[in-house]
Amino acid sequence: MTTIAVALATSEDHFMAGHPESPERFSGLEGILSGFSAAEILRIPSTEAPTEDVRRVHDASYLDRLEEWCRRGPEVIDPAPTYVTQGSGRAARQAAGGALAVMQAVILGRAEAGMALVRPPGHHALPDRAMGFCLLNTVAILARSAQARGFRKVMIVDFDVHHGNGTQAVFEADPEVLFISTHQEGIYPGSGKWTDRGKGNIVNVPLPAGAGDRAFQTITKDLVEPLARRHEPDLVLVSAGFDAHWRDPLANLQVTLDGYRSMALALTGLAQEVSQGRIVYVLEGGYDPEVVTGGVNALLSAITGRTPMADPLGAAPTREPDVENLISRIAGFHGLGVREP
Repeated sequence: MTTIAVALATSEDHFMAGHPESPERFSGLEGILSGFSAAEILRIPSTEAPTEDVRRVHDASYLDRLEEWCRRGPEVIDPAPTYVTQGSGRAARQAAGGALAVMQAVILGRAEAGMALVRPPGHHALPDRAMGFCLLNTVAILARSAQARGFRKVMIVDFDVHHGNGTQAVFEADPEVLFISTHQEGIYPGSGKWTDRGKGNIVNVPLPAGAGDRAFQTITKDLVEPLARRHEPDLVLVSAGFDAHWRDPLANLQVTLDGYRSMALALTGLAQEVSQGRIVYVLEGGYDPEVVTGGVNALLSAITGRTPMADPLGAAPTREPDVENLISRIAGFHGLGVREP
């Protein structure tokens, strides 16, 4: 049995009526966690991240502006729309702090894997700018903090439906951090071209609407696994967004709960091969509360080794488009060779 360190930060004070990024997203998570034993889940408190860790990613001037926006809140601070309230700064620091504590538990061997169930999400946040519902880039803070603790080589896999532009911006000049993003092409934030490569460490997989489980299985086999073996990371981080599910209201991919379970099995197994098992999942998007609840349960069940149950939300409604040629082209672009479609 695998023990997972888990932090839950629902951030009730970060709330704007009618906005899709709200505490309602997490409404079913406590119930899910209560169904796992203490041997399966090690609960970790979410305390605020140390300023030193946050400033490894974010400019001091931006943090000052964010603090001022929160004092004036509630208000909208970018066109996404991204909002702040008077409690949003603390919420973002607690999200990062809970994730840091989970990572620390994994690094120290208190747990074999980690999962930070935190909000607001983070992967769009730039060093000097809030963006896309995101205030602090939690997964980037984890990666920089891990490097400062001697875990120099990090792999970040971002399977949120939107491109992790903020994470890419932080690391595109750092070849020690491999960043792989799968996302729906042509939607917010409009970035993430497959020809982006940074210092050879940026891998984007922009997918057509309708792509689902089959596409993600091929991406894992033909891109993620060989790239991880080539990079040999000390730590694997996962930006886990559940908005690629077929029921999410903000996008049009067709991953199922069974698909998320398969991804968790593959990524956790890969971490056992390349990073001594060290892997931390950080929740990003996902705007159907039932999907978020089911997705977290699928990941936890897969990692702890529970027998899979029937997907309560069912199969995707339409047939997937063929993405074999796209994935083969991306593999060749990154020196992995071209697999026969």
